[in-house]
Amino acid sequence: MSSLLGCNHLSVRFFEDKEPILKEVSLHINQGEKVLILGPSGSGKSTLISVLAGIIPEHIEASVSGEVIRKKRVGVLFQNPDTQFCMEHVEEEIAFSLENRKVPREEMDAIILELLQTVGLTIEPHTPIANLSGGMKQRLALACLLALEPEVLFLDEPTAQLDPSGRKEVFEVIKNTATRTGQTMVMVEHVLDGCIEWMDRVILLDKKGQIIADGKPEQILNQHKPEMQEAGIWIPQIYPHKWEDIIQNEDHPKRIALVNEYETRKETTASKKLHDPVLEVNHLEAAYFKETILENINLTVNKGEWIAVIGNNGTGKSTFLKILAHLKKSKKGDIRFHGKELKKWRDRDLYQHLGFVFQNPELQFINQTVFGEIAFSGIQYQWKETDINKRTTELLKEFGLEPYQNQHPFTLSFGQKRRLSVATMLLLDQDILLLDEPTFGQDAKSSHDLLQVLEKRKREGTSIIMVTHDMDIVDQYADKVVVLHQKNQAYADHPYLLFSNQELCKKLAIIPPIHYQLIADLKEVEDNQKQRVLSITS
Repeated sequence: MSSLLGCNHLSVRFFEDKEPILKEVSLHINQGEKVLILGPSGSGKSTLISVLAGIIPEHIEASVSGEVIRKKRVGVLFQNPDTQFCMEHVEEEIAFSLENRKVPREEMDAIILELLQTVGLTIEPHTPIANLSGGMKQRLALACLLALEPEVLFLDEPTAQLDPSGRKEVFEVIKNTATRTGQTMVMVEHVLDGCIEWMDRVILLDKKGQIIADGKPEQILNQHKPEMQEAGIWIPQIYPHKWEDIIQNEDHPKRIALVNEYETRKETTASKKLHDPVLEVNHLEAAYFKETILENINLTVNKGEWIAVIGNNGTGKSTFLKILAHLKKSKKGDIRFHGKELKKWRDRDLYQHLGFVFQNPELQFINQTVFGEIAFSGIQYQWKETDINKRTTELLKEFGLEPYQNQHPFTLSFGQKRRLSVATMLLLDQDILLLDEPTFGQDAKSSHDLLQVLEKRKREGTSIIMVTHDMDIVDQYADKVVVLHQKNQAYADHPYLLFSNQELCKKLAIIPPIHYQLIADLKEVEDNQKQRVLSITS
């Protein structure tokens, strides 16, 4: 194999930083290789992709030293697809990529339909991009990338905004595309299940932006698991084990661990019921561009209750959350916060008791420094300066942001921006927190630390409503899960009762945590064995 791209002794430092984000990185990627880059939040994974793709320093200024080997024809899919759209409608965006390849106009319509089908985007080609959910935009961005037929595919967390079933589909699309075309692929991902199995190679970065391991996936997992866990990398739930071995061997350590996890979750259904309403929703109906997307939603949120809101992309989860935060208007229905109609609250009073964390953290940044961003609410409510400084410093430490307190929020990594967006909403100790995908873009350690902070707030009486695609978080933390499906509230009860109902999960396109899948498969094996015995005896 010939070396296609890479770097020798690469160091990158952004001008506002004292230390380089990448330090003395040397790597070479061969033609047709599928390479996965792993590392904690802020380790320079996205920066490395941007340098290899030619984005840094050509389009983003930075101090770059060392040798870089690049290809001219590359395609890059970013974490946030909105940053790479320039047209109004879906078909126009894909056509723009095709025009760059000089594809004849009369051939474009058929190719556009084929690409939409390839990425599982079942929408009209003339749909406005603004109407798409975050996950749907990510699929469109992938379709535009595939339309370019690049020599190298650079993918920066391509499934980050997708639900589990959508993630599985897109991983299959990427895998099949790379296999079919033989294209070289370099990918950053934080969810390893579903992709690490078909990677040729894994490169592991530490928090200082240095390579600490480079090899075959199984080798890296076997030899560097402690370093990966310390770095906050999400360890695959099954790989390198085989599912068939776990099913067939009752003494398999992975099987024992998963069965124990299932039994632990089962016991949580007996937890004490809460009856102290903070927020009440009755017969809520919501529309988006005059089209009804939610109807007859009913929900009671009690003090100290954690509610997870789930559903496939485009089911109205973020819209629902914004309505509860008085950031969007409902079409019909009644919402009461502390017994008072939501629409009768003055914003200044409401947001002293209710905090909202956006899906895109940059939407809520309004200050020039990280410190100022967290301190802002205290200033608005005329706290004493000593109290503001004390509480802000505590939150900076709690969220691992103290070293960056004087930086502009936009210079942080995505994971750091995410932590900052949550920290800004905790200064006032509100009665209820509404969070839209708070763990999106976080490494395992940062995600765990954030959830522990929220769990502590919950124990102190804060109510939490959280939109998430992570079923393990729902299973471990939520007291109740609300499923939005085909405009309706399809389920609102304990997570265990949902995930242990395989038929309901299948109907709602929900992939339950792995321990529920194991129990279901073991039951199926047992039922099949009983059936065979009955057939023989009869």
